Amino acid sequence: MLVTGGAGGIGQAVAVTFAQNGWNVVAHDRVSEDKVRQLKERITAYGVDYSLIEADFSSKKQVNRFLAQTAELQIDSLVNNAGGYIQAKHFTELKLEDLSAALMVNLSTPILLAGRVFDGMKRRKFGRIVNISSIAAKYGGSGSSVHYGCAKRGLEALTKTLAREGAPHNILVNTIRPGVIDTDFHRKFPKDMKKRIAMIPLKKMGTAQDVADAVFYLGSDINGFVTNEIITIAGGE
Repeated sequence: MLVTGGAGGIGQAVAVTFAQNGWNVVAHDRVSEDKVRQLKERITAYGVDYSLIEADFSSKKQVNRFLAQTAELQIDSLVNNAGGYIQAKHFTELKLEDLSAALMVNLSTPILLAGRVFDGMKRRKFGRIVNISSIAAKYGGSGSSVHYGCAKRGLEALTKTLAREGAPHNILVNTIRPGVIDTDFHRKFPKDMKKRIAMIPLKKMGTAQDVADAVFYLGSDINGFVTNEIITIAGGE
């Protein structure tokens, strides 16, 4: 299986959950750091194969290199998890390069990557693709995350197309739409978390494992009949 953004909170939980269940893991992340080393230790402890491919998805050159590196791999499960604001700017201050980078990371690269793995899945008559969206796609996000929310909404539209194309070939495609999850993402872009958590019906943040468990179900051979769905994991929002 291949998970992008593998060193992040949700990405690590997804990678480790697949490894626990005997899947070999290819992880992607932007930089090699302590979290990447930690991920390798956690995955290899389960006796499965592990490899890391580094790439900055906001760079066209690095995206093309990443696609070339993954072209020959047998990917039975793809989790398009990499994402982020890139620039937390109010929409009145956004520049073309800000939009371009946000779309490259959150939408363009997932489209290209899904296209690269699709033919192999089709030949093998098996494939699972899980796209990680955001609650921002439902509500539109704030004025400073509109570019992120729009890109994630596009990712949900991609799910619909891929699910139709994949159904005759046992390629099942779904979206997970996380809400407020307790990861570094929210610490990177600080806000009044008490106020934000109070808006959640369950009055708490979710965990990365809450998301990973759903991703594993949808993205593994356990799932035999769920496709073209958006599953929201957001404490009732």
